[in-house]
Amino acid sequence: MDFNVKKPTHIIALLLILVTFILIIILPIITFFGFSPSTQSLDYSDLPESYSLFFEIFVLFFQLVFVILLMVLFPFLWYILVNDLKFKEILSKLKLTFEKIELAFLWGIITAILIFLISFVIGIITIVIFKVDTQDISNIPDLEALFSPITLFLLVAIQPVAEEIFFRGFLLDKLHSLAGRNIAIVSTAILFGLAHATYLKVYAIILPMIMGVILAYIVIKTRNLNTAIIAHVCFNVGSLILTFLARSLMP
Repeated sequence: MDFNVKKPTHIIALLLILVTFILIIILPIITFFGFSPSTQSLDYSDLPESYSLFFEIFVLFFQLVFVILLMVLFPFLWYILVNDLKFKEILSKLKLTFEKIELAFLWGIITAILIFLISFVIGIITIVIFKVDTQDISNIPDLEALFSPITLFLLVAIQPVAEEIFFRGFLLDKLHSLAGRNIAIVSTAILFGLAHATYLKVYAIILPMIMGVILAYIVIKTRNLNTAIIAHVCFNVGSLILTFLARSLMP
């Protein structure tokens, strides 16, 4: 391991990663158990239209800057400060390559379809057996309290890129080196699920965990992070389209 506690730059890199863990994993867990407010309490639908639009753009901008800073910039700084890597070397470490991109698209779409099928089965089991309301197995209603359909599509298409760089790129690389493939896959999947605890729904935690296992496995097998990025974006955008389509068909 390249980390050296005696080097100030290494300590800075560690603190930045700890900040990321606190904000995207620990804080959602705290929120899930009711110790802090969730995004469900935020709703600006009663604001005048001009103020609503301004607030929506601000929240979208803040959200994207927030995730890019925590999940992209901080890991890059770790590679620079601790591992002393150049930009191209960092991309190689993250498996963020555009070689054979057509295969990445193919496997990404196949993986997205697989995740859709699994989420459908889990959703049916949750509704039929556990009698959970359909509104309680999706986080889309929570997001709609903050974003209009257009900005929501932008969010679910852009944010997965940062999430994949952090979970299936940086974390998977580090844990794979430290503990081996299987532990790395399971650990990153669990952390990915816990990062969704802020929605206060068990289904919204379990599905990302299962999704995390599949995405981590496919990244290791294809040696290409773009496969997971494409699968994640396709799943998010596809889920949103199906939700809006189902609503439009309802009487």
